[in-house]
Amino acid sequence: MFSWSKQPSTPASSSSSAPSSSTASYRPHVPSTPLIPRNVHLSSYLNHPVLKPSTRKASADDTLYDTVFQTTNGFALMLRVYVPTDNTNAPQMTLYGVIASHSWLDIRMRVIGYAPISSDQSWRSSKLKLGDAVYAVIHHFQLQPPSISQIVDENLRRRQQTLPGTSNNNNHNATKTSNRPNASSSSNNRTHGGNGVIVQATA
Repeated sequence: MFSWSKQPSTPASSSSSAPSSSTASYRPHVPSTPLIPRNVHLSSYLNHPVLKPSTRKASADDTLYDTVFQTTNGFALMLRVYVPTDNTNAPQMTLYGVIASHSWLDIRMRVIGYAPISSDQSWRSSKLKLGDAVYAVIHHFQLQPPSISQIVDENLRRRQQTLPGTSNNNNHNATKTSNRPNASSSSNNRTHGGNGVIVQATA
């Protein structure tokens, strides 16, 4: 009869107790967050219910757009948005046509204070659509306006003069134009010279 007590004990093999090199190095595959397609980003911006009436193309291709908005202190400002053709890169936003100071702006008037567009990685991780990002930046500037020292874009200056509620004594120097051309100026800016809709400031 078979007896368990008579079976010789067999020491465990070292190979069975230690994982193989292939097992030790195995890491489960974690799928990366899918990128939002570029056309979806553009559509979310150009068809945004608030931004659409105030947004115009500022280049021959589909990489540059301007959105005009009004701040709570009565200034008309323009946010220029660069949309890279490479969908992995973050968009760039610039306060166009003025010389201003604000914690979110560098000396070139580029927006640096909005975390989701501070780097390509931050942009991809944010999972934001472009329209929502542009609206967030504009809304921030509306409620916490930059200090405008000079308006250097002629069309923006003319638009400013037509806005009601702007005191002639409020930041008088801001209505003066510079004799030097703005490095970012473009003939496409004439599209903003008419009576276009401006994104109004809301609390």
